[in-house]
Amino acid sequence: MGIKNIIQENHYPIVFIGSGIEKRYLKDFPNWTSLLETFWNQIGEKRNFFGFIHQLTKKYKDENAITQDFLANVEAASYIQQKFDDLFFEEKIFVKDLTLKNAQESRISPFKKEISNLLSNYELRDDINEGEFQFFVQMIEKAKMIITTNYDTFIEDLIRKNSNQNPHVFVGKNSLFDSNNGWSEIYHIHGSVNDPTSIVINSDDYADFNKNSILISAKIMSSMIDSPIIFFGYSMTDRNVRQVLDDFGSQLPQEDPRKSANRILVVEYEKNENKITEQIVKDSSLNHLNYILIKTDNYKDIFKQLSTINEGATPYEVRKFSGLIRKIIVQHGQSGNLNSVLVTPTQLDTLSKDIDQGKPIVVALGDKKYFYVYPDTISYIKDYIANTTNYAPGIALSFVARSGNQSTKIPFAKYWNNTDKLSLNISHKDLMRLNKKIESYGTIDKAKKSISKLYRIPFSSINEIKQQKYPIGREIDTIAWNIENISNEEIEEYLKEILPDLYKTLVIKSTGFTSCTRRLLVIRDLYENGDMIPYNSTKKSQ
Repeated sequence: MGIKNIIQENHYPIVFIGSGIEKRYLKDFPNWTSLLETFWNQIGEKRNFFGFIHQLTKKYKDENAITQDFLANVEAASYIQQKFDDLFFEEKIFVKDLTLKNAQESRISPFKKEISNLLSNYELRDDINEGEFQFFVQMIEKAKMIITTNYDTFIEDLIRKNSNQNPHVFVGKNSLFDSNNGWSEIYHIHGSVNDPTSIVINSDDYADFNKNSILISAKIMSSMIDSPIIFFGYSMTDRNVRQVLDDFGSQLPQEDPRKSANRILVVEYEKNENKITEQIVKDSSLNHLNYILIKTDNYKDIFKQLSTINEGATPYEVRKFSGLIRKIIVQHGQSGNLNSVLVTPTQLDTLSKDIDQGKPIVVALGDKKYFYVYPDTISYIKDYIANTTNYAPGIALSFVARSGNQSTKIPFAKYWNNTDKLSLNISHKDLMRLNKKIESYGTIDKAKKSISKLYRIPFSSINEIKQQKYPIGREIDTIAWNIENISNEEIEEYLKEILPDLYKTLVIKSTGFTSCTRRLLVIRDLYENGDMIPYNSTKKSQ
């Protein structure tokens, strides 16, 4: 189980990196508490820092120790930030590269700017284990995705310095909505020193972050079909890692404990412990999540084993070349010259420039329609509505066929009514699944049947419907019922308003809001692209 299973499966992992890794390799690197203590000593408080923390924890006596410590640190950070910022604007504290004017006009907290200054400069420890460190570098180069709660840039700096790789770096919660392919990416989910305003440290920051924490899980779950998840530099008493694991537990299917445990590996530091002993943990406080826990100081052997994973191309190469292929398809396809696109392995490094210059590129991929990423529900809906055609029709329809059951609503009339099904090489099984969906909701009349009779009231505009002050679900269904009476422009604007909430609910669980929004999308799609007719085929199952 555990590491052995990960190696045998040979899939690049998703790696979480906490402050324990920086403390292992960087000189005098602070943890959260010591960072706050450093700033406490700068604001002129006469009270002892830990006495102050103790008083804060007493306010949360009904909570467990993990939650007490977390809430006390968050509240302490809020207090220290306010004092520090006030002293800065009173010109009693100075922050490098920040003037009063810039701080005021840019709304940059001097406290967060000084945190960025402090953590931007780091040095490797003198007593570092060189062999272990080299295996660590090799391991993170094999990570499909790295997610960190650290503010510093140690990880991306290390990858860039020791290889020719240049991973994409995303900062803050907004990055979770970015369009990307999930390969060779680093996510600073608590912010980065490169953007002091992004740093998550005080009460307001965490309140905002927690509203969107489920998006982190959704991002990972979409890559988790193949990739295992490994945590380094965290303790199981760390609330950050427990929150992420709790979100996982709420979404993972019920399955054999050994199977689900092999998805998630937590490596926890145990001083001077050379053995690598794995144990399956089922934590009832984490939605009964199963994971494998290793307590060891022998990180070298773990990194060494993980660095042997090889899918044939590094995550960076996968990201780089899939991006180039997409560029070829888009640019040559738009110009109508896709037939002249062939393949050459000799000029990959200059391929992007060649594409921009309109040179004939040799790329042997076979078909004119090439799909480079398999969609999830959110990316499919975004692409479908925006009409960006990121997905080849055959791939798109196969995805729809396998999305939920026959009554799970998702728009696909645009693909179904405008393509030759035989030419798409869709399996007979998937065609039959699509037929069942069409039988369920493939016409406007069928799709509207699931709308409550109470909501079938005629209106001529969305504004008129909104004036009725209906609950959101009834509002959406009433709009869907009146799709023929409302202008396309109004529908477009309304979708822009409600779709962000749909994307959020999709990553948590199906809700009434999700169902009625999906229904609206399907009815609008049928209105624009016409009713669908089931496919009649005598093809044998593929």
